[in-house]
Amino acid sequence: MRRAIARAMMTAIVPVLLMVPFVSGCQSKSEKLVFEANDTAKKAMESSPDDREKLLNQARDMLHEAVKDDPKNLDAWKLLGQLDEVLGHPDDAGKDFNEASALDPTDQKLMQKARMYRAIQQMVDNANGALTQIKSGDTAGGMAALKDALLATHSKFTRDKVTAIIAQAVPLVAQTGDQQVKDKKYAAAVTTYDQAVRGYIMLAEAQGKHSLDPACDAVMHSANEAANSAGTPDATFRLLNDVLTFDPDNKTANLELAQVYLRRNPPDYDTAADLEERGGAPDAEVKKLRDEAKKHRKKR
Repeated sequence: MRRAIARAMMTAIVPVLLMVPFVSGCQSKSEKLVFEANDTAKKAMESSPDDREKLLNQARDMLHEAVKDDPKNLDAWKLLGQLDEVLGHPDDAGKDFNEASALDPTDQKLMQKARMYRAIQQMVDNANGALTQIKSGDTAGGMAALKDALLATHSKFTRDKVTAIIAQAVPLVAQTGDQQVKDKKYAAAVTTYDQAVRGYIMLAEAQGKHSLDPACDAVMHSANEAANSAGTPDATFRLLNDVLTFDPDNKTANLELAQVYLRRNPPDYDTAADLEERGGAPDAEVKKLRDEAKKHRKKR
């Protein structure tokens, strides 16, 4: 996928790479390398997609050698930044444009590029900081910070970076809930599991999916069990309904919500039967609940 995206970017962006004027005559080793890299990029524009990528990577290697030979070669840094963008190396592109901007602080376009990449890096740093919070036990603060970081993203690259960090964070939050259950801190565990499930929803939305990661099933069940152990069986009612709002066909959410209705006093057998049916429970189990519902209606 990344390679396909890079190819599409090459087709669209390569023509703007050749912005650096070159003059013949006495040139340093670094200048000669930039000239060769620019010439190679020109050839890439006229090549097939596979050859284009190969040639652009060759040009990139030349530019790395050029800035190593002369770290103050502005043209090398500018062209390297563009190549790194086209080839799908945004982290490197940010460093390249930062170096170029430092060498020519009067170039507003370079300054804007450098600022943009610094802002992206700050978002990623904030997301990593949130992950550290979660690892230290502050699940609420960490998940809130990750949500803020995700909302602040304005590019696919940044969103992908933050989403990857959320994917690391959510299982850690669930593990914290598991430990709270072991410590018999059931009310705290319900809250923590709630954060984990909402993290899975956030993750699915960020990935453009309409269903939750299967790993969320166990977390919803654990949340329900913790709520029951805490003597607050209704504590997961809102959470499970929110899951079903996002993913109406989620079998586990339907089955777990059915348990919430069954734990009420008096139990709501009718609603529980409907939910279990949607959740794919065995026909015999659904029939049993409907029979119970009839019995209770007759007693009224």
